[in-house]
Amino acid sequence: MQKILTPELSVIVTAYNNEKYVQECLDSILAQTFTDYEIIVVDAGSKDKTAQICHSYSEKYTNITVVDFHPDGPAASRNEGMKYASGKYITFVDGDDVIDKEMYSTLIAQMEAENLDAVYCTCYRFFNDDINNRSVRNIAEISAYTKEEIRNNIILPIVSNLGAGVEVTGSMCMSVYRKSIIDANALKVRNMSEIYSEDNFFNIEYLSHSERAKALNIPFYYYRKTAGSISNIVHDYTVPALKNFEKEVCAIGEKLGIPVEETSRRCNVRFVVQFSAVVKKKIDSLSLADVKKWLKATTENNNLDFSFTKEDLSCVEFQVKLFWILLQYRLYTPLYLLVKIYSRFIAR
Repeated sequence: MQKILTPELSVIVTAYNNEKYVQECLDSILAQTFTDYEIIVVDAGSKDKTAQICHSYSEKYTNITVVDFHPDGPAASRNEGMKYASGKYITFVDGDDVIDKEMYSTLIAQMEAENLDAVYCTCYRFFNDDINNRSVRNIAEISAYTKEEIRNNIILPIVSNLGAGVEVTGSMCMSVYRKSIIDANALKVRNMSEIYSEDNFFNIEYLSHSERAKALNIPFYYYRKTAGSISNIVHDYTVPALKNFEKEVCAIGEKLGIPVEETSRRCNVRFVVQFSAVVKKKIDSLSLADVKKWLKATTENNNLDFSFTKEDLSCVEFQVKLFWILLQYRLYTPLYLLVKIYSRFIAR
């Protein structure tokens, strides 16, 4: 295979201790019906055989480059990969996931035919190796051909959807971007410790500089959920980063002419959902006494206010609403028992 000097698409793969899955990931990219691409694998200092496997692929395929890097988190890996990207378009894949062979031919065709700045698809979700037992994440089909449509129909739903169903995914791995927009605005992926939802924030920031975008309800991406994933870990920075997300998104919204009240309301809904998920992770891993201690310290240290309005809570699922009411009234023991029972029921 000849080296592609100026490929149409740069696929940035971030890998860390993925020896069990990275070969399947790379094979799924190499199987694409779209052929004008390069693969840039950023290995984040893996302790297993991930780097060795990736280098063996780069020796066999001239369109694969491996970057050995020792970053602090996946955001830094993606930023490092973008330094090496030479394609007109950029996309991302996590080293333990796989993609449909038609993904890039379809998404690039949409970009070209409609002169889009971004195009999104959706995914299947599965646990560990059970790819046949998967669930689809449905999104709304959206065509946004003006800045106002992007603002109202994509950016705001990424912050939080106030209606029923999932409006659009904010994942960088289910998107294709124009490199020229990233370069012109010096866009970087922010670390989770700063912004918590790094994918969502990158999309919001990127779309704020875009003119035309589209979302397709086609599950081209296969997202593997594993117990050790960074998204399943609660850090000391998690809650401050959640609050910082609201501050920075409101600033972007203000520049786009979105009323602060609208952005804040959506951020409130987002916080309700995400903080509830954070508390659930703590309950899954700690004793009741330790959960109470953590909740008390987290509430005081971050000056948290649980008294959101009925309007805020009206947009979330019943179990999240009940979860939040128990938090609001400091009913930690019933909350703890509810989550334990719910988790056991789901596990069955």
